[in-house]
Amino acid sequence: MKSIGFVGLGAMGSVMAPLPVEAGFTVTGFDPVARLDASCGVVMAANLHDLASCDAIVLMLPDGTVVTKVATSLVQVGFAGLLIDMSSSQPDGTIALGKQLGESGIRLIDAPVSGGRKKAALGTLMVMTGGSADDLKAAGTLLACFGTVAHVGPLAAGHAMKALNNYVSAAGLLASMQALATAESFGIAPETFTKVINGSTGRNNTTEVKLEPFIISRHYDSGFFLRLMAKDVGIASDLIKNAGFDAPITTALNEYLESAVDHLGADADHTGLYEMVNPAKP
Repeated sequence: MKSIGFVGLGAMGSVMAPLPVEAGFTVTGFDPVARLDASCGVVMAANLHDLASCDAIVLMLPDGTVVTKVATSLVQVGFAGLLIDMSSSQPDGTIALGKQLGESGIRLIDAPVSGGRKKAALGTLMVMTGGSADDLKAAGTLLACFGTVAHVGPLAAGHAMKALNNYVSAAGLLASMQALATAESFGIAPETFTKVINGSTGRNNTTEVKLEPFIISRHYDSGFFLRLMAKDVGIASDLIKNAGFDAPITTALNEYLESAVDHLGADADHTGLYEMVNPAKP
């Protein structure tokens, strides 16, 4: 496996696509609305047909609907290699797509990531993979370019793991924001709250990584859209309910995030959720 296609050069894809070049792969990128500078080593394609001869193609796209559309187009242009969906997609859709692609000789694995744009640029993401052991072995060196690879189960297990991870992350995000706002109402300085909770059992990714740079500062520029978090939480909510492990927080969190996206807008950063919890005073 030497020639790699990379479809989707947005916030994450734009910093991930150059990483395999450094490992000796030939990378051809495609995005209808974005381009990368030639200095990064990624060759830009004019269309999907230019990717047909690649050994493997990575997809980093907004959702499973777009993934299916692109995958279908790749079938039509004659691609017959390994397709790696690193997007956050609905697991049932991934299983269905895998069966559809298999009829055309295309193998599919899902490999969504966690860690944000900073870790993406450094190649230190957590890569959650689902698929056959043989396909994961074939893609091992490529996936290792992006971070730590964990084979979590069969096809679609990676997408399930990603959605569940973001569900837990979102619950911690909202709880941390509520606690921060309440602490301030008792005269506890935000910096003191952060220091104490990070030395206590309440610490989590939000308190350790997001409070001071993005939330307390109200900069809200972590690089991860609130609408994408809400989408993943919606997927996780369905998975939890269908598995029979529903709890009051499931629906409440899902509905709160959907309401926040409507209120704050599609371009809101997920840390901007604080404006729902504790709006800035004029």
